[in-house]
Amino acid sequence: MDYKFYHDLAKTLPAVPLAAHLVLHEQADPEEIIYDGERLGKVLVETAKRFNTKFAFPLMDLTLEKELMLHVMGLVQSSEEAETFHFDELPPAEVLAKVTDSLDVSVIRRMKASCDAISYVAQEGGDILPMGMGIGPFSLLTKLMDDPITAVYMVGSGMTADDDESVEIAEELLKCAERVIYSYWVAQCEAGAKALFNCEPAANLVYFSPNQIASGSDVFDRFVIEPNARLRDLLVSKDVDFLLHDCGEMRAEMIRSLSNLRPKVFSFGSPVALWEAAPHVDKDIVLFGNLPSKKFYSDELSVEGIYKLIEEITEKMSATGHPYIVGTECDVLSMPGYEQVIMEKVIAMNQCPIA
Repeated sequence: MDYKFYHDLAKTLPAVPLAAHLVLHEQADPEEIIYDGERLGKVLVETAKRFNTKFAFPLMDLTLEKELMLHVMGLVQSSEEAETFHFDELPPAEVLAKVTDSLDVSVIRRMKASCDAISYVAQEGGDILPMGMGIGPFSLLTKLMDDPITAVYMVGSGMTADDDESVEIAEELLKCAERVIYSYWVAQCEAGAKALFNCEPAANLVYFSPNQIASGSDVFDRFVIEPNARLRDLLVSKDVDFLLHDCGEMRAEMIRSLSNLRPKVFSFGSPVALWEAAPHVDKDIVLFGNLPSKKFYSDELSVEGIYKLIEEITEKMSATGHPYIVGTECDVLSMPGYEQVIMEKVIAMNQCPIA
């Protein structure tokens, strides 16, 4: 789809929740459904229809690529092991060489189900947009190391792999991360995805020094922009739209760099107000987000508070003339004991009039 498709949606959509996790957990057996592509696909279609979003946003599970990488390397046997695993040294070259850009993602049952769910949406979803989901290369890297912050800072300071082992670990694992993600994106494209929501939340001020960037360091380009640009080009070659999500805190120069990746939709969390991002993003790119979904369970954010946030976003974004969609900053997660209050807030935000 061209940019106009998303501009037209921006004019008509209500506030959009990423709510598949909520709808999934209304079912009697959510832990079984996540391994069943057809049933998972039905949840995605139901979510899109219930909230009139037109987007079949998949579950925002950003753990799958790490599990696939470690499985292929022969380092873990389960998702539980993968969750806590970190590299304190590089594995042998022959182990790294097992990670290619043509991996069989079906060895991870959740990945296979996710691809099958996309196929279901593509075949049975009507005008609902079948979408893929994935973690960005740098954000995956941060899940592979105990202390990625120090390694990234060293690179930003001009240090190389010859200077410190952690720099070498970070650089080599970033290559592996890109190859694993490439394989998963290819599989999702082949399953029928027409857009892919790329989540790069770690591209933020926690991991990157604004002083280093301002002084001319290319660390943000090397670790974030360049690998993401190559993956975006993969989507372009397959006529699949690139949508970008970064819910972290960023400075203007980081927003501009990410905008240069030319996503059709650029999604922000609450740390970056849409109207503050707007001057740094080309106007053909639709901005999305800002509603703090992580607070929906809490009394800290009432329905009235959500209405006020939507009113503020609408008023300030309308003044910019930039196309936008009010949406949740991340997946709205179902939490035991809070299901009803969370769903009430999601329904309220979705039904709130937007001028």
